[in-house]
Amino acid sequence: MAPEDTSPDAELAQALERIAPGLLRYCFAKSLGDWHLAEDISQESLAALVRRWRGVGPPINPEAFCFGIARRRMARSLRRLRRLSPLADRIRDVKDLEPRPDEWLLREQEALERARRIRALPRRDREALLLVVAGGLDLKTAALTLGTTPGALKTRLYRARQKLREMPTPTSFTPQRSSQ
Repeated sequence: MAPEDTSPDAELAQALERIAPGLLRYCFAKSLGDWHLAEDISQESLAALVRRWRGVGPPINPEAFCFGIARRRMARSLRRLRRLSPLADRIRDVKDLEPRPDEWLLREQEALERARRIRALPRRDREALLLVVAGGLDLKTAALTLGTTPGALKTRLYRARQKLREMPTPTSFTPQRSSQ
């Protein structure tokens, strides 16, 4: 068995490999499905970690460092997009979609409904839920990212999950064929 490499670059590579998947999931959830924006923000956050690591050394908690940067950059990007794009551009035009099987439409509708319900949560509860569920962070790291205590984060998570359970669910979705 080869000895494990403990050089700073090897430690950085291990940190990047450990952080990247959860960070991308978190950014994708925050961007409401905009894969390109999620990738950009994830890469910018990881690049900031590399610059920090090589400049002054590793941060105390690399996960909290990356997720904190991603959180702030995502908020700034989403504010800019809302300001620059008219409402019509933000609403997906269903009639432009290629016809798909009913099953695909049902899954798509359910995903949109889940996203709508998550967006309806208060910002603080939504952020806690996304960091832990989509980002895969443990409570301590997520709390550090949000600047709170693990106990307060547990309360936010409980509140978010409780509100999601209490939200009314749509009765059903039946795809309608357009007559053309």
